[in-house]
Amino acid sequence: MRLKKAFLPVYFLILGLLMCPEILHAQDTHHWNQQFGTRAALLGGAVLTDTLDNAGVYYNPGNLAFLDTSSISINANLYGLENIKIENALGEREDFRGLQFNTVPLLISGTIKNKTPWNLSYALITPVSFRFNGVARLERDFDLIDEEESPGPEELVSETALAATVQETTVILGIGRKIKPNLGFGISLLNTLRSVDFNYRFNAKTFSNSDDPFLVSRAQNEFVNYFAVRTALKVGLNYQKAGWGLAFAVQSPGIDWLGNGTVAEDITITNLIVREGGDRITAFASDRQEKLKSTYKSPFQFSLGAHKQFSRSILSINITQFGAISPYRIMNVEPNDFFRPSFPALEDLGSEDFLNVETGMKAVTNVAIGYEGYLGQNFKLMGSFRTDFSYFDEEPVRGTQIVTEITQWDIFHVSAGTVWEKERSSLTLGLVYSFGGTNDYIQENSFSSSDPNPPLEGALTITRASYSNIGLLIGYSFRFKKFN
Repeated sequence: MRLKKAFLPVYFLILGLLMCPEILHAQDTHHWNQQFGTRAALLGGAVLTDTLDNAGVYYNPGNLAFLDTSSISINANLYGLENIKIENALGEREDFRGLQFNTVPLLISGTIKNKTPWNLSYALITPVSFRFNGVARLERDFDLIDEEESPGPEELVSETALAATVQETTVILGIGRKIKPNLGFGISLLNTLRSVDFNYRFNAKTFSNSDDPFLVSRAQNEFVNYFAVRTALKVGLNYQKAGWGLAFAVQSPGIDWLGNGTVAEDITITNLIVREGGDRITAFASDRQEKLKSTYKSPFQFSLGAHKQFSRSILSINITQFGAISPYRIMNVEPNDFFRPSFPALEDLGSEDFLNVETGMKAVTNVAIGYEGYLGQNFKLMGSFRTDFSYFDEEPVRGTQIVTEITQWDIFHVSAGTVWEKERSSLTLGLVYSFGGTNDYIQENSFSSSDPNPPLEGALTITRASYSNIGLLIGYSFRFKKFN
């Protein structure tokens, strides 16, 4: 009987996995885009000193020292309507737009008490889950071909499509114990699987206005698919005193140990002049390389948190610093012929000049402020404000290699709701609103009346992008007691 009871937490963890709906939300260049657990979601993650929730295995393993019973929690779903708009994706007010309904499970976790001083905890979370699918089309008259070959403006027909899915799933194991009556210490091992699917399609074409019309066109397709597994270690302390608490946690950079992927690109040009004063060229470039080693890095993190109790309410604050990572290559392709046929204008260029997948991260600091207060004996009001600054590094985008990141904007989150608590369960109902944007979005292949070139390629321009999400947080948590 004792053996069967010991396996109950694992059984309920598997049950929770089967109950998880499809995940559709979060940003691909944000560290702190999801909050896990009912309390953490409404408090904006300002829970570094929280001693009541299994979510401590993720936020601060020092919290685990104060959990006094075995338990399992299957917490909270967030239902939201997410809207992304990237203006002038092709120029001339032709935008990328993405509007979708999303459903996000926030946490499955548990704690196992035993006869040793150490509490064991586990969790399954999805810290990153992003999906975008946008199409833009442009039909305009531009002066694209030299007047001697084609008098007057030509009609440009161009279309671009972008689809990306990024998901990370993290399995966490943690232990914590009290090293003094008011001081908890803990360690968590975070194992993360990251998977990315990226597809980009662009084409532009026009006919000359000459007596003997000829087609001028350019088409490009990019495909990236990879997975990468990494492990990080988090260490935390939590000091509790009557009416207040102080905590900090440090997470190591991720150690990459497994991953591979595929990169492919295909470019076709018809009657294009690729160099000023040169002849018109018809050619294509194509390569596909599979089973490439993939590496994805995560930065050093340092978090500091505190809370203060005022009568029947508590104010909490967290500050988290994420370190920078210099631009690096997620996948390195092998040198290979790219342009076909090979001709003098491009003879020195191969796949290695275009097909490597690059990224980088800027250092950012995020802040969360949370409030909770009792409305009655079993009812709580909770609310929060938190920042979610993007680590997007523009340097790789300005190069010639492939960059799969889309979101370049900072996001701000506001949440409010109520929690009804009983001895071993809680019901949460709340609203979450997120908004953000940037006037400095870097967009390729944008055409304008004043600059429709480089030849049927458009230009690298600075435009505006906006993001918003409104969600309904519905959560139920049941905490089982004394499995052992």
